[in-house]
Amino acid sequence: MTPKADTMIPEVQGIKYDESEMALFHAKLSYHSTIDERMASQDTNLASISEQQARILKRWEMLKQAEKEMADKGKSLPPGDKKQLAQYEWRYKQLEKLVTKTPGG
Repeated sequence: MTPKADTMIPEVQGIKYDESEMALFHAKLSYHSTIDERMASQDTNLASISEQQARILKRWEMLKQAEKEMADKGKSLPPGDKKQLAQYEWRYKQLEKLVTKTPGG
């Protein structure tokens, strides 16, 4: 073995990056970091959007859990459910854009 090979960091194995899982994590983080402020704002539109985001997160999380359980059994979600996962992500992001856009912009 060459000296250079001895100092190299071994390649990590067994770690999978799931984009959908990360999107859900970021959405939950965003929601939980802003919900108190949004609900206290007295803005009914803001409260309504936050409630809708909570429903989306709940459904999204349930479908991700089902996906994990199926993966443990060596199966995968049907195409319709995979499409639904993408729709939850898109819907959440669209609602977040509505809330965070600057007035008049």
